[in-house]
Amino acid sequence: MAAFAGGGRAPPGPLAQTSEEEWHSTVDANLTATFLTLKSFLPGMIGRRGGSIVTMASSAARFPTGAPAPYAAAKAGVIVLTSQVANEVGSHNVRVNCLAPHTVLVERTRRFMPEEHQRRIAAEIPLRRLGTPEDVALATLFLASESSSWITRVTLDVADGKVTD
Repeated sequence: MAAFAGGGRAPPGPLAQTSEEEWHSTVDANLTATFLTLKSFLPGMIGRRGGSIVTMASSAARFPTGAPAPYAAAKAGVIVLTSQVANEVGSHNVRVNCLAPHTVLVERTRRFMPEEHQRRIAAEIPLRRLGTPEDVALATLFLASESSSWITRVTLDVADGKVTD
């Protein structure tokens, strides 16, 4: 099961200029939505005594990226929530892991990020390219599959070496 949530109204900029409405909409769209998804699927997985959940964070949760602060905070919350839930349900043979991709070249990225900015980001990472949806999909498939049957409570940085902690 993939618990991928995202969105919100907080624009990039200083936290002091973020409204409470922007904060709440972004935290709700990312962290609260992940919580609600987990809450709805976990009882069935616990009852079946098995399953795999993959949540979605972001490199913004791992280091400053220029993303809006509410988004970074919410995605950091997804990482901690994933770890907490993995501890709670491991004894029921349910695995819970998280992905934290860096910049992925999706339609929204193409639409809102100028090509020059895309090139600058790509130049800062070892493989010199932005991620693709397929990169994230393949990492998700690995974490959801039996190939990762002894992996839980992990945050996998799908970030071309950008995250090094």
